[in-house]
Amino acid sequence: MKKGKHLQIHWHQAKWVGDEQKTQIEERIHALADQGHNDLIDVRISGNPSKHKGHTDHEVRITCEARGQEIVATRTGPKLERALHDALESFKQQVRSMRAKRKEHRAPRAIAPADADPTDSEAEMELESP
Repeated sequence: MKKGKHLQIHWHQAKWVGDEQKTQIEERIHALADQGHNDLIDVRISGNPSKHKGHTDHEVRITCEARGQEIVATRTGPKLERALHDALESFKQQVRSMRAKRKEHRAPRAIAPADADPTDSEAEMELESP
């Protein structure tokens, strides 16, 4: 069974995204979730025209509930499709960064014996060097 199978993806105010494009984006998000992890729980994607007077940019926000944290990727662009692409790339980068930090945190660390004096090895190195 794929680990990302239970990932929920919700679209809000997304009339501007066609069904085919939604399917492609959902497949990309599920592929990211299926990379041997079960950390992505819920993804919400929303897109809005800019509310700033005189601005024509559009905003896309991807918010993800992940185990232990929330990931938010927001991008703006002259077209919603471009903003969506950029937000998705930012989201993927943030997920990979989160996973790398977790992997680094879980990596076993070398533990020096309790009776070892850390200055002994430094003194030995100084004596051995010409």
